[in-house]
Amino acid sequence: MKSSTRSRLLDWLMLVPGVGYIVLFITSSILVTVLQSFGLFSITGVSRFTLSHWKILATKGVLDSLLFSLKMGAGSCVGTLVIAFPLALFLRKPTPGKTTLGSMVKIPLFVPALVAAFLIANLISYNGLVNVALVFFRIVRKPIPMLNDAFGLGVIVIQVWKNLPFVLLIMSASVAGIREDIIDAARNLGAGRIALLRNIYIPLAMPGVLVSMILMFIMAFGDYPITKIEGPVYPPSLAVRMYTTASLYQQWNEAAVIGVIIIVTALFVVAAYSRLAGIITKD
Repeated sequence: MKSSTRSRLLDWLMLVPGVGYIVLFITSSILVTVLQSFGLFSITGVSRFTLSHWKILATKGVLDSLLFSLKMGAGSCVGTLVIAFPLALFLRKPTPGKTTLGSMVKIPLFVPALVAAFLIANLISYNGLVNVALVFFRIVRKPIPMLNDAFGLGVIVIQVWKNLPFVLLIMSASVAGIREDIIDAARNLGAGRIALLRNIYIPLAMPGVLVSMILMFIMAFGDYPITKIEGPVYPPSLAVRMYTTASLYQQWNEAAVIGVIIIVTALFVVAAYSRLAGIITKD
């Protein structure tokens, strides 16, 4: 009995460095941000409880930034999924060029987000390589403004390119876990490629797909460097607006409100997505 208690105590002690860091620093940081949004722990002014800073939530600028960030998060998820899932299926079996292709896909992992933004900017600018190719092959008559466009296409392109290796890593592990005998049994029963995709690959790989999409949304929704460089002048993302509010206008309490909005929105979307995922996987 004593040895069992000591073993459990030792297990808990081994978790302290990791769990303790999360509980102490991350939880305390979130708590201070929430309190700052109500006027407490003020950096530049008198600390007193007030709801006046939350008036920024009703302004058109913050609402537009919220919708833009949601659009970037959702668009990046869809774009990454369209590329990553077929690629994970292709890399599932030994094929010619698999090693080379897998190595090339991992390149964005070693490129910082800020550098990636500048690299892609050279490709999708008005006179960049992409527009030159489109005009040369007469796909379009004149270059398309993709850099700092109002829709945020450039942001989505960079988000997909930058986070594709990370998403592909999760999806590949999920797809690789599908047993080959299940695929063979389905083929023996007459299932074609479309039937295998719809009834075998997608349902069995769904847990990994859902996890990767949640992580992708969080990264794209709260991104700062990519949306700062490639995003439109208006509306800025919530992260860019938060930084501008704090550094340029020195309104740290209002910036804390925007930070709380980012945290709450991300948690709400993740909860709703997880709920939907649970319904889908049960079906």
